[in-house]
Amino acid sequence: MEIAALPENEEQRLKSLREYDILDTAQEASFDSITRIISKTLGVPISLVSLVDEQRQWFKSHYGLDVRETPRDMAFCAHTIHHDEILVVQNALKDERFHDNPLVTGVPSIRFYAGAPLITPDGFKIGTLCAIDRKPRELSEDHRLLMQELAGIVIDEMELRKARQNTLKNNEVLESKIAELMDTQERLEMQGVELVELAENEALLKSELKREIAIKDRFFSIIAHDLKSPFNALLGFSDFLANRVDKLSPKDIVEYASMINLSSKTLYELLENLLEWGRFQMEKGNMQAMPLNLPCLVEESISLMKSSADSKNVTLSTQIPDVTVEADRNMILLVIRNLISNAIKFTPSGGRIEIKAERNGDMVDISVSDTGVGIAPHIMANSFAIDKKTTTPGTDGEIGTGLGLPLCKEMVELHRGQIRVESEQEKGTTFHFTLPEAA
Repeated sequence: MEIAALPENEEQRLKSLREYDILDTAQEASFDSITRIISKTLGVPISLVSLVDEQRQWFKSHYGLDVRETPRDMAFCAHTIHHDEILVVQNALKDERFHDNPLVTGVPSIRFYAGAPLITPDGFKIGTLCAIDRKPRELSEDHRLLMQELAGIVIDEMELRKARQNTLKNNEVLESKIAELMDTQERLEMQGVELVELAENEALLKSELKREIAIKDRFFSIIAHDLKSPFNALLGFSDFLANRVDKLSPKDIVEYASMINLSSKTLYELLENLLEWGRFQMEKGNMQAMPLNLPCLVEESISLMKSSADSKNVTLSTQIPDVTVEADRNMILLVIRNLISNAIKFTPSGGRIEIKAERNGDMVDISVSDTGVGIAPHIMANSFAIDKKTTTPGTDGEIGTGLGLPLCKEMVELHRGQIRVESEQEKGTTFHFTLPEAA
């Protein structure tokens, strides 16, 4: 058995890996979706997201394999991180490097191995996305390209994960500093210096996230600019505090800091929506339709949105007959929540939202109506277009991603249904969508 040598940049490579703070963390759906896609598409029993540290290869995702790590000395992936391209071993028994490897002679009896290196934006190879079979085989050019693209997506997910963690850490630090500013006027000047430093950190975070969105543009190029608005608000309020902190009262500082916190939370929600859209694009072929009680689905959605409606003094009501639809539960819950969320966003205080349903042949017509501000005709014409900019601020300045309605359209059409919108400005909006009634 040939043990892979250490890369020449091993110390810097390990430092880059540790910066992701991902080793020994729980499994995450975004990574498990990728290994499942690899296994199902290539037809291999095992697929792994493997990260190589000093002594082991540790699996962030391990489809078809129960263990979470193996020794580095035995790792095929330890060889892969010496390459820029995919390493393919068609038959490990005939390869001098691996023929007597315990992972070949024993469990899991590796014969075929294909590993795409996980390369960070700085060029460090920290692990692999690999496919494993217990019988010899070849890797087609199409599958080779798929593995390279998905390896890039793994890195994108890790970069976005790191950015979200940094955002949350910065929020915690910011809230702590604001509490200190409230204690005494004497501490105000000292805390002002720290707020300047935080503002600079936020600017660095903006630059980092913009770079990560550029990497992710294979999925989100048409909506990447939607991340700019909360960042601009964040930096605008931070710069204002930095330049005028000595002229503001503690009450003013709390108000501006609260705006910074709100902008940070908005940014976090935007990132979550982007990941949700990307995950749907990868998983929509796995729709699992089953008979579902429509009143229960609507009530479950309303229970999740009620606090948002109450905070705006918006009334939610339903007129749903006892009907059963044939649908994927998670997808339809997302459709209903998106439409209710939109209605809340564009309905002012004191308004009403009503969810209705009625049978129409072998389909069920479901509607979500509000008494909100309505939709301008030029925006309504492109409401469901993923390649058009249609987002507008809500009645309380809420910001959307522009992904909700296109995502709803894709999900409804997967169920052989249709979705449409009726609206009159200053009078309200109604979204209709159809689902097949269960036999």
